[in-house]
Amino acid sequence: MAFVEGYLTGLALIVLIGPVLFVLLQNTFAGGRGPGLAVAFGIFVSDVVAVAICALGFARFLQSEAVQPWIAGGGGALLLGFGVRYLLAPAIDRLAEGPVTTTGLASAFVKGFLVNFVNPFVFAVWLGIIGAATARHGYDVDLLWFLTGAVLGILTLDVSKVLLAHRIRPLLAPRRLQWAFRISGVLLVGFGLRLLVLAVVG
Repeated sequence: MAFVEGYLTGLALIVLIGPVLFVLLQNTFAGGRGPGLAVAFGIFVSDVVAVAICALGFARFLQSEAVQPWIAGGGGALLLGFGVRYLLAPAIDRLAEGPVTTTGLASAFVKGFLVNFVNPFVFAVWLGIIGAATARHGYDVDLLWFLTGAVLGILTLDVSKVLLAHRIRPLLAPRRLQWAFRISGVLLVGFGLRLLVLAVVG
């Protein structure tokens, strides 16, 4: 029962829209399902690490005033860099086709991991979920089943986004795709600047 509750909780997080969504879709549109799934798996692994950190009691360290500016600053710089890269990308004549190299998949995985992991909001969400789950299930095996279900629910959402992206892919002419990348770039720059401001002003 705890697993089902956790899984449904993970699915409910579909209402949250953050930089990972745009990175996930951009890689799927540009490279196909392979890079998209690699990004999704990177997000999944980063969520597992974030849950472990929060559940094992490192939350106080992450919330300390000395550490938070560095986390926010590093995350903001990373998102800003991704956003600028998308904005300055050359015009696209067609969607990428053909085999994807192992290096490309590894790069997509790392991108998904970092974009999710350096976002302080991710840790805030998991701290809230773990706090609510602990109050309901205690700090025992039921909590483990709940959190397992939650991260698998999020993975299900991300994989579904990748697998269903092909339905809108034929509708994206090169010009529309370019605009989609530009919009993703602007949003990522916005997320990055917001984190940098938080790092400076606290």
